[in-house]
Amino acid sequence: MLYTASFYHPDHWEGTVYRISRAHPRGQTTRWEVQPYLYPSRQLLTEYRDGGVDFAGLTERYREELQTNYNWEADFQDWLGSLKPDEDFTLLCFEPEGEPCHRRVAAAWLLEIKPELGLGQMR
Repeated sequence: MLYTASFYHPDHWEGTVYRISRAHPRGQTTRWEVQPYLYPSRQLLTEYRDGGVDFAGLTERYREELQTNYNWEADFQDWLGSLKPDEDFTLLCFEPEGEPCHRRVAAAWLLEIKPELGLGQMR
């Protein structure tokens, strides 16, 4: 089952935990795997932070990036294929629960590609 959570709420983490942000949170010990195929591009993040694109625009372009990565990267396809519906995993990044965040966009995209993963809690 697929979950999403913030780095700052380990009580929300389920199963294998994947960092899907480009940066690592300061002051925290690494307790997760990384999944770089789910990182938004630096260019997209910069445009979003600078106000050049709103969250709807980020969502659209990030989904395009995810699909391109999936289409071109066999390792990404293999990783997604290795995920089992009966095994929990969590996508992590910085934003607090309830704030607009790319981890929920990634989770929705993953569930479209592989719906049998099932949705746990999206935070």
